[in-house]
Amino acid sequence: MKLVAHVSGKEILKNPQLIERFVKAGLGVELQLTAEVLDSLTLKDFGKLRRLAGGAPITVHAPFIDLNPGALDSYVLRATRDRFFETVTAARVLNAEVIVFHTGYHPQKVDPFYNSWFERALETFKEVTEEWNGKIALENVFDRNPKNLKNFIKNLPENAGVCLDVGHMNLFSEVPVSLWFEMLGNRIYEFHLHDNLGLQDNHFPMGTGTVNYPEVFTQMEKLKQEYILNLENKTYEDVLKSLEILRRNVKWREISLFTQTKY
Repeated sequence: MKLVAHVSGKEILKNPQLIERFVKAGLGVELQLTAEVLDSLTLKDFGKLRRLAGGAPITVHAPFIDLNPGALDSYVLRATRDRFFETVTAARVLNAEVIVFHTGYHPQKVDPFYNSWFERALETFKEVTEEWNGKIALENVFDRNPKNLKNFIKNLPENAGVCLDVGHMNLFSEVPVSLWFEMLGNRIYEFHLHDNLGLQDNHFPMGTGTVNYPEVFTQMEKLKQEYILNLENKTYEDVLKSLEILRRNVKWREISLFTQTKY
């Protein structure tokens, strides 16, 4: 498995040296490419970010605010696809291993016209997979169960999989953790690991909220494929706290940091 740490769009623009700090700690980075980042940085700037990572693993989180890959409004749909293609271009320069996308699914907003929304969203991600040779991972956000993500991956090529966000599961899932793994299984390409109290998306360090990490770890142990773990916390210090939790609890696979320090 590979380990990366979350770097927000704000930090990319104001404090890109955070990338070097994570790399020195033995981690790769997941770069949050917000609209502001895409509007502000040139391809040359993205090349500089890649060099800051010094060969450590890089993943990318695509923008999502105001976007909807299944929008019925053609203007919104076009803007969403344009942003996604801009993300693919930046990801190529960054030599990213995975691009994480939100599907835009919200049951209260989408379910009344789910089929129409899904048809458009599926076409959006098909176009992305045609443009991007690497893996993409569709993330659960407001999903109450894995059905929507399952619908996507059974209709998309193998380079499209799932980013399972366990913090979001804790907030919105109405089904057991085991069902997410049972239904999505070998198409889980990345995990977002953070914690909360079941009320807000706090992104606390692992083990400081109510996420059932023992069960998550038990289910992860059964997976055969390689995957990426993103420690999706808000500060450098919180990422290191989450890393310590992994070192104490993930026994089934060797955790190798980028520095090749092994635990």
